[in-house]
Amino acid sequence: MISREWKQSSSGQTFLISTSRALLPHEFVQKAFRNPDMYWAGPVSAANMQLMLDNSCTLGLYRKSQKESSSPVEHIPIGLARMITDYVTFAYMTDVYVEEEYRKYGLGKWLIACCKEIIEEMPELRRVMLLTGSEQAQRLYKREMGMEVLGEVLGEGREGLVAMSAKPADLKAAGRDKVEALVS
Repeated sequence: MISREWKQSSSGQTFLISTSRALLPHEFVQKAFRNPDMYWAGPVSAANMQLMLDNSCTLGLYRKSQKESSSPVEHIPIGLARMITDYVTFAYMTDVYVEEEYRKYGLGKWLIACCKEIIEEMPELRRVMLLTGSEQAQRLYKREMGMEVLGEVLGEGREGLVAMSAKPADLKAAGRDKVEALVS
């Protein structure tokens, strides 16, 4: 896949989302995996981290920082989203994460919108899926991606996970009411 980038400014800060593997430090992914907000994940070995990232589409979310006008721009990682996909028919969204101090800027929705853009470009897309244990996330994925609950997956001594899915028409329809409201 060719590297993709999206840029956005909010509250005087500039943010970047990129699929470039070179920008995303493995240490940041490990830090995110250790975060209790990513209860489903956990740190993995360096070799397995490389293998995992080589075999998925990972979008890094960065805050751009430049100390002085003559100094180079730094890309400070603050979030990520990972999809396991064949880039043609199927995508499984996983590991969507934004550091807590940046959640108030709508960056999680933007990260999901960038994932949606990649997914919608798949030439023979049949379905996109994910698992979530959060009712708030269910509402978000329904609103932003048109996902519907397929069923609940119960784990040992844990709250159930919900499997969600969307087909191409669901993705296209998601968010349309927001656009129509802006046009009206």
